[in-house]
Amino acid sequence: MKELLDSTPVADDSSVLRERLAGDGYLFFRGLLPAAVIDDVRGQIARILADSHWLAPGSAHDELLASGRAVEEGSAGFFGAYTAIQSTEAFHALAVRPELLALAERLLGEPAFAHPAHICRIAPPSPGANPTPIHQDYRFIQGCIDTLTTWLPLSAAPPEIGGLRVFAGSPRLGVLPVKVSDGPGMMRAEADENHPEWRTTSYRPGDVLLFSSLTVHGAMPNKTKQLRLSADFRYQAVSSPMAVDALGTGKPHYHPDVPDFPTLTRGWTSTASIDIPAEVTYVDRFDPRLDDVPTPPSRFAY
Repeated sequence: MKELLDSTPVADDSSVLRERLAGDGYLFFRGLLPAAVIDDVRGQIARILADSHWLAPGSAHDELLASGRAVEEGSAGFFGAYTAIQSTEAFHALAVRPELLALAERLLGEPAFAHPAHICRIAPPSPGANPTPIHQDYRFIQGCIDTLTTWLPLSAAPPEIGGLRVFAGSPRLGVLPVKVSDGPGMMRAEADENHPEWRTTSYRPGDVLLFSSLTVHGAMPNKTKQLRLSADFRYQAVSSPMAVDALGTGKPHYHPDVPDFPTLTRGWTSTASIDIPAEVTYVDRFDPRLDDVPTPPSRFAY
């Protein structure tokens, strides 16, 4: 599989970044965030996982060695630990780090904000857990076609632990049809899993992978004995519409299995990381399983 192109040398050149995003559908930055900040968040999450008996007895928390209690996302036994993680202010604060917001605004060319549904992925070893199937975010996020996703490894993520892979150039395929699949999201995009333009890397804490809502991507199987920790944050222009969610727009990831933000944020110093600007407008949501979903025009002209 090909190596991701590192855009760190051109991180401040908006025109080059937009050109690369339009051509490849992704941007990768080695060490964009301070590793110490990621290490602190990982440490807080590891303590939650240890308290929830997801880590092997007697192992050091930072080793993230999975116990037999570690379960697949969304299954029985998942939501206790996940609610505690979603209550962690430092995790949500990552989404509004100036490095990430500034990057989104450089690409979009206007003020942007982070969607409040911040996602933490805790991937146990396979085959006990299924990796996230290849998919495009647009069917899940909807609203604005130019919503951007950032994927952050919270622990070291070489390919064998199930790091993310992206299909370079795939936004040019438009919104692809889907079929039912195992794993988070339960839908798989009908794209060529063996295409030569799949790319990944050996990720380190502080790295950031950004991609469009039309970029085909997915996780690889976790072939180690460790848990793989990562985060998904999404950004859009304040001037663009956001999709209305049937369970309540602006809710936490996995709400209502996870309590609403008034409960999660008790004791926080600030809720700025999960606030939606008042001027944001909303559009209705369509059934994400529809065969024929029109591809709206994008400012990136894929």
